[in-house]
Amino acid sequence: MADGAYRWQGNAPAPDAARVEAIHDAYQDEQAAAFAEPARAAAVERLERALAAARTGDLTEAHAQLTHARSVLEGLRPETLEPRGGLAGLFDSRGGRLKAFRAAYARAAASVDDVARDLTGWIEGAARRSGGLDGIWAEVRDAVVDLDAHLAAAARRLTGHEGETPHPLAARKASLDACRAAALAALPLVRSAQGTDARFADAMKTCADGTAAWRDDWKDALGLSGRRPKKVRPDRERLLRLRDDLIGRIDRTLNELASARTRRADVEGRLADLRKPL
Repeated sequence: MADGAYRWQGNAPAPDAARVEAIHDAYQDEQAAAFAEPARAAAVERLERALAAARTGDLTEAHAQLTHARSVLEGLRPETLEPRGGLAGLFDSRGGRLKAFRAAYARAAASVDDVARDLTGWIEGAARRSGGLDGIWAEVRDAVVDLDAHLAAAARRLTGHEGETPHPLAARKASLDACRAAALAALPLVRSAQGTDARFADAMKTCADGTAAWRDDWKDALGLSGRRPKKVRPDRERLLRLRDDLIGRIDRTLNELASARTRRADVEGRLADLRKPL
């Protein structure tokens, strides 16, 4: 097989010709069983790191936080601002209901702000994780290049060998071929893990931004923006629209989270399958 048969058609460089020559010249048949062992071991270790990285960043807590925020928002019902009619209304008042609703809003805003901070922390963690995956991707690519150099040297060594007895390097070369194929297949999976995180992080950022907008808009609508509460008659339809907009953002984020879980499980499973035979 020609040397160029193992040149990866991608953005990794072909193995250095001088390195291939040096590996070829240093080869001895008694070392065939362990030929290229450092390169093979490095590729396997990097596959293990890719798998470990794909398994980090558990989304369970994000789901719990988003679900909690949704529940808090649903508990804020603008219709309760309207006093009851009839005899019950004699012991009810618009001012009293506004005061109670403001207190409920303050509690809810504090809780939702806590969730928003946690989401921001998750987004920052996803960015760090993406950087780590970038490094792992480059290391796996480099492992492919290193294996290519050894495989090119092995191909040269096996060229013209046509005996009844298999060359001692043939079985080892087949093993290295399998390792190289696994490492090469892992590269798009690492990118897929990054893409999944990026999409979910974008959805969470939209949700966190919506949380800040909801808090400020409701604060203004309830007359709480100044130093002292104002006497206002809140627009219930506006309050409801603002609340439902944020709930909609949360729902879209929860849907993206469900998709992210499915995609990540697929990446983890495929990486694990690549690692098993090695």
